[in-house]
Amino acid sequence: MKLSQQLKGSLIALLATITFSNVYIFSKLAMQDVSLASFGILWFGLALLWNTLYNYLKKTDYRFKDLPKESKRTLILISFSELIATSAFFLAIQLTPNPTIVSFLANTSPIFVIILGFFFLKERYSYPEIFGIIITIIGVGLINMTDTGFQLKELKSPASLATFTFALFYGISLVLAKTKVRSLPSAMITQYRNIALWLGFILFNIYQFELPNYTNESILYIIIGSLFGPFLGTILTFSALKYLEASKVTLIITSRSFFIILGSFILLGILPSQIQLIGGLLTILGIVVISISGMKKKLKTN
Repeated sequence: MKLSQQLKGSLIALLATITFSNVYIFSKLAMQDVSLASFGILWFGLALLWNTLYNYLKKTDYRFKDLPKESKRTLILISFSELIATSAFFLAIQLTPNPTIVSFLANTSPIFVIILGFFFLKERYSYPEIFGIIITIIGVGLINMTDTGFQLKELKSPASLATFTFALFYGISLVLAKTKVRSLPSAMITQYRNIALWLGFILFNIYQFELPNYTNESILYIIIGSLFGPFLGTILTFSALKYLEASKVTLIITSRSFFIILGSFILLGILPSQIQLIGGLLTILGIVVISISGMKKKLKTN
């Protein structure tokens, strides 16, 4: 039985969500024993190895020089954007005790896409979309609640700022990839982002004047996590864009928080507080409202 385009894209996006969920857990476990600089070199070095082996086994021969000029520019922009986004992401994971909180805050990515579209693409949004933004912002506020109540400084904490930086540049990468999804193979995007990140962390180690250092446990966690996230997860995400709109892919990926909650409880023995869990659910609800409203508006336009 042949799967429809929508169903095929949804299944691929769901697989991407499950693989990405493992990144939060295994990166947190690995960085309990190693520094961020050491972690990044091995994590993305292995991801680059998995990608190279994948291209070799599939006998793919993607050449940068063969791409159209616009696609070359887009690939470079995606790689640069992913360098900033992913570096900020792992910094947030390192700074936050519970990786689930990072996943909830990362759900603000579609909001940044909407804001960029409003100012730079002159796009206008419906009342339901605005309502979804408000719900998400309330959710972010609840996530940053402490025992003494909401404090604005929590939103400006290094962990929160790093997560918001990730959300912004991840959204930019997704939009850029969607514009060239036909001319840029997902494996090629994955390979170039991993090259950019690997070189970036090498420079970070040089800047830190630090030699990479690992424990046996951290190596195991990095091997598993690098296979799931920067390799499989990224390929699956960009592959899903061939069959689904970016808004639908984003909608499915927001479900990662539930997998991360489960993994955090099983492997790390921690859960978000009740108020943070409610806030996280509100961020997901807000993104669902935004995505569904955007889909309905597109259908009306068509």
